Amino acid sequence: MNRRKIIGLGVALVALLAVGGAIALRGGKPQEAAKKNEAAPLEFAAADVVSVSIRPLVVELAMPGSVQAMSQATVRSKLSAEVRAVHVREGQRVSAGQVLVEFDTAALKVQLAERSATLESAKANLAQNERTRQVNAQLVKQNFISQNAFDTADAAYRAQAAAVEAAQAQLAQTQLLLNDAVVRAPISGHVSRRHVQPGEKVGFDAPLVGIVDLSKLEVQAQAAVSDVAQIAPGARAMVAIEGIADRQFEGRVERINPSAEPGTRSINFFVSLPNDDTVLRVGMFAKVYLHVGGERPVPALPAAALRNDNGQDFVWVLASGTLRKQPVTLGRRDERAQMVEVKTGLSADDRVIATKFDNLRDGLAAKVIGSAPGEARMAETEPARPAVAKPAAAVN
Repeated sequence: MNRRKIIGLGVALVALLAVGGAIALRGGKPQEAAKKNEAAPLEFAAADVVSVSIRPLVVELAMPGSVQAMSQATVRSKLSAEVRAVHVREGQRVSAGQVLVEFDTAALKVQLAERSATLESAKANLAQNERTRQVNAQLVKQNFISQNAFDTADAAYRAQAAAVEAAQAQLAQTQLLLNDAVVRAPISGHVSRRHVQPGEKVGFDAPLVGIVDLSKLEVQAQAAVSDVAQIAPGARAMVAIEGIADRQFEGRVERINPSAEPGTRSINFFVSLPNDDTVLRVGMFAKVYLHVGGERPVPALPAAALRNDNGQDFVWVLASGTLRKQPVTLGRRDERAQMVEVKTGLSADDRVIATKFDNLRDGLAAKVIGSAPGEARMAETEPARPAVAKPAAAVN
């Protein structure tokens, strides 16, 4: 009996120890995982970290715009008729005076013949009335006829002379329509659009062909009201064209619009742009750069390193193995180099995160993998991506 009790007590003790061990294991794993997560620092590549550098910044305005032609024309129909032939196509170069479109002139030629005959008849009647008038003038002098009879003959002569002038005007009008039936280019340039096809019937003032002179272009750019005072006619401007990344074009500010655009409150100004090699096209998007300030060495950081929270500029500084949110005061901005002057808030030894990361906060453990960061550089523009910690990702 005593032996059985001892065996039962031993079994109960073993079971109790097993349950306690399981509970201890279940309670210990979260603590170990938490410690592991807290200990894992964020790892940044050396390319993601920069330091403040002393460099000259070019102060310039960067304003958007679009390329447009200084000389262009939409050739329109001057008569209502059927198109017989179109001699040009889009993209073709034409010279001033070159035939573009021809209309069917059969009806006009019939009208011309009719009005020519009307004019000849009017001239014959005028000659007859003139002879009658001259005879009556002699007879009234000799008192063979009354003055009223002469006045009647004179009025008939004058009326017929007016009829001759009207017939001449109608004939000239028909001749003008015949001339307008052959449409010629008013300027030299390239055909931008062909609006009609042979066989179509078009009305008066219908568009036929568009022509653009690509030899001289201009950029219509938009400037903020606060920047207009820094823009002057004749100022040198550099123009970057979207789609032509390896080349910039030099132009001059030609004129400034005297009024602001409704709605946007921006002011248009125009930059002349030579296009001798015709590489530029009307409608291209452009960005105009105007140098408005002198260059002097200043502490600067890439624009990609800067952040803003409710109007306060700041950067993420990596110091003593942790991240720190550091407010900064900014100055001039070099738009082309994408560098910004840092007036206060940083020293030359501070290491700044120059790539956009999500989920960063004060006090996170962090370290740099690879070589030490070099001088400040322009970081490539890329969407924000989460900072990765190894072996576990930090969550904000």
